[in-house]
Amino acid sequence: MADGERRALVTELFGLDGVPPSFDGRLLRTREVALLFQVSERAVTDWARKGRIPSVRTPGGHRRYPADQVRALLLRSGQAAHGGALVRTDGDGS
Repeated sequence: MADGERRALVTELFGLDGVPPSFDGRLLRTREVALLFQVSERAVTDWARKGRIPSVRTPGGHRRYPADQVRALLLRSGQAAHGGALVRTDGDGS
């Protein structure tokens, strides 16, 4: 199930054929960011606390992450969307 949810998030962030859609203020939950980067939710929270990933707080104290900035961070980290999945683009061919 998580793989299907991750594919849906990647498609939403990167669009079909790599054409990004308009995000209109879309905020991602910690779980969604963790799925995209394939890390634990704790890692995402730690990144936010250390300022490595931008976040905002809801009135209830939960973190949310701007989708456009998460997308940019995915691209800067050497990952790109391809066929609904994120793949490494560091040039080693794997």
